Amino acid sequence: MQGEPLPQQPEGESSVPLDAAEAVRQTTVRVLSERIELVGIDRSGAYEHYSFWLSKGFPIRSYELSILDFVKRRLPDLRSYHEIGSGLGTVPFMLAYEGFTAVGVERDDRRHLTSTTILRELTAQYPHMENNCRLVGAEFPDAVLDLDVSDSLAILTDFVSTQDPSAYVRLCRELAGYRYVLMDLQRFCVKRETAEEQERLVEELAKYGLVPCSGGFDCGSEGSYRLFEGKPTEGHRKASAKAELRKGTLLATAPSKPGGATALAPRQALQLVPGTDLKPVAGGQLPLQATPVEVPSTLRAAPLPQMPQRARRARFGGWLGVSALLVIGIPTILAIVYYGFVASSQYVTTFQFAVRGPSQASGRTMSTAMTGTTAMSPDAFVVTDYINSPQAIADVEGRIELRSVFSKPGIDFWSRLPEHDVSAEELNAYWARMVLAHFDIVSGNVSVSVRAFSPQDSLALAETLIATSDEMFRRLNTQAQEDIVKLANDNLNRAQQQLVAAREQLLTFREKSGLVDADREAAAGVAIVDDLRKQLAGLQAQQTAIRTVSPNSPNLTSLNSQIASLEAKIRQESQLGTSQVKAISPEALRGFQSLDAERQFAEKVYGEALSLRSQAFIMAQNQQSYLALFVKPKLPQTSLYPDRVKSIFVVVLAAAAAWFLGMLVVYAVRDHLA
Repeated sequence: MQGEPLPQQPEGESSVPLDAAEAVRQTTVRVLSERIELVGIDRSGAYEHYSFWLSKGFPIRSYELSILDFVKRRLPDLRSYHEIGSGLGTVPFMLAYEGFTAVGVERDDRRHLTSTTILRELTAQYPHMENNCRLVGAEFPDAVLDLDVSDSLAILTDFVSTQDPSAYVRLCRELAGYRYVLMDLQRFCVKRETAEEQERLVEELAKYGLVPCSGGFDCGSEGSYRLFEGKPTEGHRKASAKAELRKGTLLATAPSKPGGATALAPRQALQLVPGTDLKPVAGGQLPLQATPVEVPSTLRAAPLPQMPQRARRARFGGWLGVSALLVIGIPTILAIVYYGFVASSQYVTTFQFAVRGPSQASGRTMSTAMTGTTAMSPDAFVVTDYINSPQAIADVEGRIELRSVFSKPGIDFWSRLPEHDVSAEELNAYWARMVLAHFDIVSGNVSVSVRAFSPQDSLALAETLIATSDEMFRRLNTQAQEDIVKLANDNLNRAQQQLVAAREQLLTFREKSGLVDADREAAAGVAIVDDLRKQLAGLQAQQTAIRTVSPNSPNLTSLNSQIASLEAKIRQESQLGTSQVKAISPEALRGFQSLDAERQFAEKVYGEALSLRSQAFIMAQNQQSYLALFVKPKLPQTSLYPDRVKSIFVVVLAAAAAWFLGMLVVYAVRDHLA
């Protein structure tokens, strides 16, 4: 588990320094956990590999213990020990803890930063490590070009990376510049699982000057390590000569025991018997045949660059501070100067009115009955649009010189209206900034605010706008009334013309046909005949009844006389009526009826037109809408614009938001490229 100390081994079985491993493990666990919690797994450089081992308590791996033991037993007197691809620096830290001069080379910036933090914590607890360990955040071999590696050991543990052919050749040649190279054959550039692949790698490295030596160890799945001897070139010797001119040797002192114990005794180096390979077994025990040799506590140290110190805070906060100054500071200063000392005060005059009239009242009644809310007046929309229109500007300019109001010398440059060469579009845009009309849908009222650079100008402009709006609305009312009356008069004139034409046509037909009213004349003759026939039918019924009762009654003679007289009269009237009806032809009768129908229709239309004209006059009188001003304009006492504090705050907030978004983009691009 995390934080558990490693178990102590029995004496005589191994010389692995469990104190070094435990010190490095505890510090690494603490620092790495804090870094992951602070910046996350990926940005801390832990990634999946180290985060997995951290969850297991970050145990020191057996191959790392074997490397440390191998260095102590086989190669204790070299100038320095370089781990290529050091990761979080576990191996260099343990070597430095034991007094060796160690260098860790790591190209991943995030891991390098975390390992530097771990080293800082270790040197705070164990001061002797400060002169024994260096961490270089660069890619090999560029990281060690200025170092003397002719008497150094290069350690490659898990060096799996993609290399193009030219980079691979350079890598191998630079490794040959070391005196010794301890390499994991399973994981050098690519993975090699079989012994044949590893042997081919050994043969390939020999071509670059890396000669295999006796000695190495096999850690199973954690790596198969082989020792090679390099052949430093003249270039490496020159680098060694330059390094000798640097600072003197570094003293490697033993760490103090916990609890205030005295320093460790001088280390003893163990020399391998020739031909003996190191093969670690469980628990880190190494079956070696070794002879202890006293080594002075003061070791030779490679002249390395000074240990990275805490970065000195850049002036103005570095590029972040400079960018914040440019994006936030300068706009804020300009806003303070402008709104605090330059911007002209603006005074606001407000007034409110409602449109009252039949259309508004009828609309309100209908809307209230249907929805329970007040209605919108279309006339109010008209007035609102007028105030915001160029026509209002033209009407107001006929009474007040707008340029004299908005272009006074004391007005600041950004607020004033230019005195000359102002286009109609620019004037409309400026009017929209200074005059605002708003229609309230709920109440149906219109609110107007007028801004100017003096209280008197603001009040005068508001009063002028009220006068022009009222005049415009009166013109609309008058025009509507005239339109209604004109429409009614036109309709009456058309109906009158149609009636006159129908009567003249009927009169002309009567004069030609000689008929006043043919239908009435024919109907009168038919009525006389029908009456005589009714009388004849009654006498004939009476005659039939008397004959039935008394055939020889003297009344029969009188009845027969009456019946004969009626029949003669009927024949006479029938002949007279037939002659009169036949005197009127069917065509004349149809013409008369058609003209008479047109006359009757024209008379009806004319009567309706007269009624509509009367109603039009009444409606025109009722269409008198008007502007009801219920909030009158007053002289403003204090300026309301600009709101200086709020405006400065908005500028600062907008600049800060822009800077923050820019930083997000920059860091995202940088992380993507990394």
